[in-house]
Amino acid sequence: MQGGGVSAVREAVRALREGRLVMLYDGDEREAEVDFVVRADAVTPGLVRWLRKNAGGLLCFATTREVGRALGLELLSEVYSRRGFKTRAPYGDDPAFMGYVNHAGVRTGVRDADKALTIRELARVVGLALRDPEAARREFAENFYMPGHVPVLGGRVGERWGHTELSLTLAGMAGLPPALAIIEVLGDYTEAMPLADARELASSLGVPLVTAWEIRALPGRQL
Repeated sequence: MQGGGVSAVREAVRALREGRLVMLYDGDEREAEVDFVVRADAVTPGLVRWLRKNAGGLLCFATTREVGRALGLELLSEVYSRRGFKTRAPYGDDPAFMGYVNHAGVRTGVRDADKALTIRELARVVGLALRDPEAARREFAENFYMPGHVPVLGGRVGERWGHTELSLTLAGMAGLPPALAIIEVLGDYTEAMPLADARELASSLGVPLVTAWEIRALPGRQL
């Protein structure tokens, strides 16, 4: 199904920069799923509630593998692989999970307000990590606990092309730090929402939808 090419990517970048939702399709050859993506510092309890009701997937915080390591995390696939477990997903590579966290200020961690707090505070710590990694690691250790209810994803940009890396690529185009919230769009389906239906939803919401192909087709990932 045809998309909007460069104009679609440009619209998605603008929306992301402005703190609005973007929809992102990773491709028929991968998960064949659409995710909602938003900059993490724009996440509110009301938005988390809306995403829970209208997307229904797993709400995650996406940053880079390098930032995750600076905070003291490592890819869980590496942890489990050392213990002899299989880690390769059916779509062909190891998932990006680096841990599940809650901010120390939450009540239980699972509530919409709790997840919004955790995600916004993770965004703040990522910003600190880009300036002072040692201070960010101390801040992370003092103000978060594990296991929690918000999965942290460590993107391997340039090595992998899942939703995590695609969203981080869009953030880079927008001049934003690598701190995003992403969630799969399931809707009322028991499987993923089909791309055609996701396009209709995007149109009804006024949300830009961009595909992996459109992002990867840009020379140097530049607009």
